[in-house]
Amino acid sequence: MEDIFFFDSNCSIGLPMNGGMCAVDAPALLAEMDYSGIDKALVRYINTDIAIPYSNAFLAGLLKEDTSERLTGVWTILPSQCHELPEPDEFFGSFKENRIGAITLYPIEHRYVPCRLTLGKILDAAAERKVPVLLNGFAGKWSELYNFMKEFPDLTCIYLERYGKWGSDRNIRPLLENYSGFHFETAGYWVPEGIADLANEYGAERILYGSNFPQYNQGNGMLQLKYSGLSADKVALIAGKNLENLLKGAQL
Repeated sequence: MEDIFFFDSNCSIGLPMNGGMCAVDAPALLAEMDYSGIDKALVRYINTDIAIPYSNAFLAGLLKEDTSERLTGVWTILPSQCHELPEPDEFFGSFKENRIGAITLYPIEHRYVPCRLTLGKILDAAAERKVPVLLNGFAGKWSELYNFMKEFPDLTCIYLERYGKWGSDRNIRPLLENYSGFHFETAGYWVPEGIADLANEYGAERILYGSNFPQYNQGNGMLQLKYSGLSADKVALIAGKNLENLLKGAQL
């Protein structure tokens, strides 16, 4: 397994407003990735509280520093009623030129309820285009996540929340069982033999390697996956091929 292709699905870039460990720009993040052996990364802007039109544009500017094109960006969405973002056709139409491959949402930070009333227009457009949606705003709020998935059952989504040392299999497994577009990434999922068990139960295609850098080191999740007991083919899917396929499948 020496030559595994790793594509980090959960990575942030930028200078945190409150300080702390970070990769302030593309060269710094690429250096961190090289140190750990990460080939590519799906990256979000680290500061979630500032104006989203600004942060989306700032992230696009950071990506231009990456001439190797190893970084793919994630833009944040907002409810459509306040007209802070362009209409869906224009919004998604600008993805390719800005090297954006996915969207995410921060309902707590941006003070709204994530539901069909607020996000129906843009999430229906994302589902139609098969654009991956990174789910950040449901930490420990399983009932809210279940309701969200009921309202948007056709989404292609990746669950990014932290699981805690005891894991959350009783909450994750019903979502994997009932929603074919539901995926989860591995950062913070520290269940002994848990990755292998979930892969064998629901398919390795539903799991994506993620580091949650800079909160976590990129290398520890790589080690966990390499020694998960899964076959080399399944490890390769989780390490990077699944995310690569999701991004290629988006109709942009």
